[in-house]
Amino acid sequence: MKIITIMGTKDTGKTTLVTKIVKKLTSKGYKVGTVKSSHVTFDLADRDTGKHRQAGAHIVVGTGKETFILFDQALDLDQIISTIEFNEGLDFLVLEGFKTSQFAKFSVSDLKDDYTIQQVDVTTLDDAKVGELVKLVEDRSYGLLKDLNCKKCGFESCYEFSIAKVQGQAMDVDCKSQFRQALLQVNGQRIPLNPFVQNIIAKTVTGMVNSLDKDADSIERIELMVRNREKP
Repeated sequence: MKIITIMGTKDTGKTTLVTKIVKKLTSKGYKVGTVKSSHVTFDLADRDTGKHRQAGAHIVVGTGKETFILFDQALDLDQIISTIEFNEGLDFLVLEGFKTSQFAKFSVSDLKDDYTIQQVDVTTLDDAKVGELVKLVEDRSYGLLKDLNCKKCGFESCYEFSIAKVQGQAMDVDCKSQFRQALLQVNGQRIPLNPFVQNIIAKTVTGMVNSLDKDADSIERIELMVRNREKP
């Protein structure tokens, strides 16, 4: 899953650019998700879910035509990305805000950093220009790196790889430690695994499950959670 960030100051067109990029990516057949940074709460205190939280619920789930989950805390971006990547199988994730994130970025204002591919004036956007931006997303974005620095991409560090990718100097190179077969999280934090370790874990767990399940050929995904303590 590759990630692109849309950053900028308030009311400069971040959401406009996000929606145009999402529409163009989905029109090309990609599965796309979005994450928006916000400085406000997402629930209304006078609604039932708000009353549940006031009563002391640690987690509140609302379900109906849609499902949403409220934690009484903010998850960090890496945790959110790992959860989305494992559960949704997206091709691209578009972030709105998150100006300090270390992913490829488009800026719709004067904000700029090492990860900025291009600054964009949303008032001049047409379909052709959006197409050009999406091509940059395809070629220069990358996924969650986690500073593994495994050097399997040919660069000395994840930082060097990411900067080369953003600058268009590594368009044909991908991170070798992206989630493909196995994803490990410890205390909610994703642990980077190189391809060899992912393969070993996937084969070991799959072999165990195959020995237990008579319909093993129908298995597409296996989830394993271990709690490192006895139940109270």
